[in-house]
Amino acid sequence: MPLPEHRVLEHNRNQDNGEPSAQPLGVELQPAIRADLLDPVNWQEGLATFARATNLAVALADAAGRLIGEYINPRPTWSHLYAKTPRPIVPKLEFGNDGPGELGCPFSLAPLQLCNCVADALAIGGFVMARDRTGLVHFAVPLVLDGHPLGALVAGQVFDQYPEQLPLEQVARQFGLSSAWQLARLEHPVKRATLEVYADLLATLGQTFLQTRYHTILAAERRGQERTAEANEGRARLLKQVMSAREEEQRRIARDLHDGIGQSITSLLLGLCAAAEVPTFEEARARLGELRSITTSLLDEVRRLAQGLRPSVLDDLGLAAALERYVADYTQAHGIAVDVVAPDLALVRLPAEVETALYRIAQESLTNVLKHAAAKAVSLVVRREVGGSSGVHLTVEDDGRGFDSDVRLQTPGKGIGLGLLDIRERATLLNGTVTIESRLGSGTTVHVYIPLTEENHGEDSRPDR
Repeated sequence: MPLPEHRVLEHNRNQDNGEPSAQPLGVELQPAIRADLLDPVNWQEGLATFARATNLAVALADAAGRLIGEYINPRPTWSHLYAKTPRPIVPKLEFGNDGPGELGCPFSLAPLQLCNCVADALAIGGFVMARDRTGLVHFAVPLVLDGHPLGALVAGQVFDQYPEQLPLEQVARQFGLSSAWQLARLEHPVKRATLEVYADLLATLGQTFLQTRYHTILAAERRGQERTAEANEGRARLLKQVMSAREEEQRRIARDLHDGIGQSITSLLLGLCAAAEVPTFEEARARLGELRSITTSLLDEVRRLAQGLRPSVLDDLGLAAALERYVADYTQAHGIAVDVVAPDLALVRLPAEVETALYRIAQESLTNVLKHAAAKAVSLVVRREVGGSSGVHLTVEDDGRGFDSDVRLQTPGKGIGLGLLDIRERATLLNGTVTIESRLGSGTTVHVYIPLTEENHGEDSRPDR
């Protein structure tokens, strides 16, 4: 059995062309990168073009010589013999071939000859040409990425000289074929020098593709890392703003406690002390009347503060009732007419976390109207969506001065205040979305959508359950 014939292309042995190395030597390629580099889908177009131009068969093989993907442009005589050749079974590759591969070389016609052209090409760093007993010739060019052997490209399945009838007839009889000679004599030989040129071309194609694909993978990874870093920076800024908003809320509560409830309790204490020292019953009665008025004001202040922190009506009666109660107090306090429309929520309760989020978003939207819009009327609509994409829509629309949302909301560092930030944060936590539409002189509309997923159907999360 003749040994394969070897020839090394010097430019493949020495790949240092002055360009920086894509992967430092000694650093193992990640399995995912190896799989991507040897993905037959990525190679298909280039190898098909090579096969059409040279009229050779071509295949992609891993470092063990196993076929990856499909044969491209298999030649007639080889295909005729291969169809009757018993194939050794090897494990399925992770790169995508659906059937058994071959040991040593995908073009070998076992059991005639065990061809190690892929291993030899990787060992010597250049192309290896091999001929089997039938006279069919193929060659392998190594695929090496900066010292990492990945596999090889194998091409050929042709004669480099006119075939001899006797060896072909012997092989045909061994495979149980009537004749291979009539088919083989129709194939024109390809000169050895031409095959060497084709090998040089295929080696250049393979190495160029590897380098290009690898740099593309690295660039995609860098872009992914940059996007991750930007997202982390955005989350850090968001967390900082949220913490600032919470600190501001705590300061507001502290001021309310000190200026309102604290002063009322101080007045109540001083009044009790004074009532204890009055000389007559009539004066004590008058003092107690004053204390009763102070106590009533104190209770109203406590209720107002508790309503701002967590309205009990939200837990007891649901979102629609809570919004109507809040809007009534809002209109009485600020003189801005607010129309609430929530027809779908009268009989059906939403998940507790969704109700809380929508209540706070509506509350924050009305606060923004009071601070910035100079509006006279506001429309607040809550609509439940049923069917394939179940969810809740909240729309808050005012007739105020408005602003240029296209410019302001896209300007880094200034367009989004803490109020809008709080709205977006609450919606995002429930996989919701927020859209803001506004034009100067045309008012502002805030659209909020929160999907009602299975995760958001936990009725037991309500405080009274």
